[in-house]
Amino acid sequence: MGRRFGIIVLLFAMAALAAYLPLGRTAYLTSSFGEDRGTRYHMGIDFSTNMEEGWPVIAPSNGVVEFAARGPFGYGRYMRFKAQDGYVWLFAHLAEFHPKIDTLIRKEMLAKEKATVQITPKIRFKKGDTLAYSGSTGIGNPHLHVERRTSNSKLALNPCKKMQCTDTIAPYILDAAPFDSGFAVKIVDYSREPLENPMSIYSLEIHQNKKKIFSKKYDSIPFGQPSKIDEDLIKVEDADSVADWHFINAKMKAGSKILVIAKDFANNVAKKELMLRADSLKLKAKDTTEVIIEPPSLGAHYLQTDFAGKLQCRIPVLNFNSADFRDKENKWIIYDYDMVPKELVVENRDFNFSEPLKVKACNKAEDCVEAEVKCQ
Repeated sequence: MGRRFGIIVLLFAMAALAAYLPLGRTAYLTSSFGEDRGTRYHMGIDFSTNMEEGWPVIAPSNGVVEFAARGPFGYGRYMRFKAQDGYVWLFAHLAEFHPKIDTLIRKEMLAKEKATVQITPKIRFKKGDTLAYSGSTGIGNPHLHVERRTSNSKLALNPCKKMQCTDTIAPYILDAAPFDSGFAVKIVDYSREPLENPMSIYSLEIHQNKKKIFSKKYDSIPFGQPSKIDEDLIKVEDADSVADWHFINAKMKAGSKILVIAKDFANNVAKKELMLRADSLKLKAKDTTEVIIEPPSLGAHYLQTDFAGKLQCRIPVLNFNSADFRDKENKWIIYDYDMVPKELVVENRDFNFSEPLKVKACNKAEDCVEAEVKCQ
């Protein structure tokens, strides 16, 4: 009896310690926390869904969906889930919400005649329940973007601390060179073969003569504050634009020897001794190319069935900033937008495809194109 009880306790303990899998299965990273996004840090992590939509997104614990939004750009369809421990999880680029949430958000869209709406459903779910389904709304190929935040959403936290982040390759430490008042170290990290989707490292240490002179970790990033990414990851003239140059604010002469230790989010460690090269790094010149706003255009529509069996009318579109769909009675029709490929989407549950559909798309300069289509 005692032995059986001990085994049961052990099994429960193992289950409690099992890493959270947001998609209910192992998926590899395509983007990491703290990754360079030009003018900002990436505030979450991205998981590949093998270019497929419709993977179930699983609740990490008992909790409440406190916020859900739908729109054609940015996060696309996304939600915030307040977990039992008080922390908040955000899931973005979703193809579909749980039916209870979907019903509420579609009602709000029709009432406001807007493609971008927000609701606070306050619907409770249990650990392991399906909250939504992964997709490609907003921006990018099919994938799942995941964030973990403090209860007030003022601080983004490293999600890999509470979930499985599969990464089989240690960072590559490539170079070191003087820069400004200090020096910089060049590093790139990937999650798997083939070497695609370069990511951020989790931690960095610099040692000289067995003394640690620098260390940092990407455990949290504040929201709503001016980004200091240019003070951390410098943009320099470099033929290899894939790797990151990490700035170290410590005086170091050319020819100095250092030991660099870099770790990724799956605890793969790389160590390398480097000698600072003689030539100093130079900042990359800012791109001053004038942005020309092209007029919007609509392509030939076609029909497609999505992962859930819903029939869609898909209209290729370029250079648009806003869109409007109306039936013959001028009633507003719910629509969506997929970035890859760039297409406006109407579903037959919202509109009779045998009737004419009036489409209007406009760019930022308020140049517009209008067309009438029959989605047959």
